[in-house]
Amino acid sequence: MAATNEAAAAAKQPGGGVVQYLREVRGELKKSEWPSREQLIRLTQVVLTLIVIVAIYCGGLDALLGLVTNRLFNR
Repeated sequence: MAATNEAAAAAKQPGGGVVQYLREVRGELKKSEWPSREQLIRLTQVVLTLIVIVAIYCGGLDALLGLVTNRLFNR
């Protein structure tokens, strides 16, 4: 019940709700487990590699479908 009263009091103050929210966000971020530098580099490489693969796939598919539609409509 005390937490509810504190939240209500903070919400009544100008900007009090925002300040309370930012404090809670900061507290939650401190609880988070952050990746090590090595993990971060490795996972970034994986993401970039997958982006390149998907881009090549989409570009190839677009080119192939473009050729097919050109041949169908430009007889």
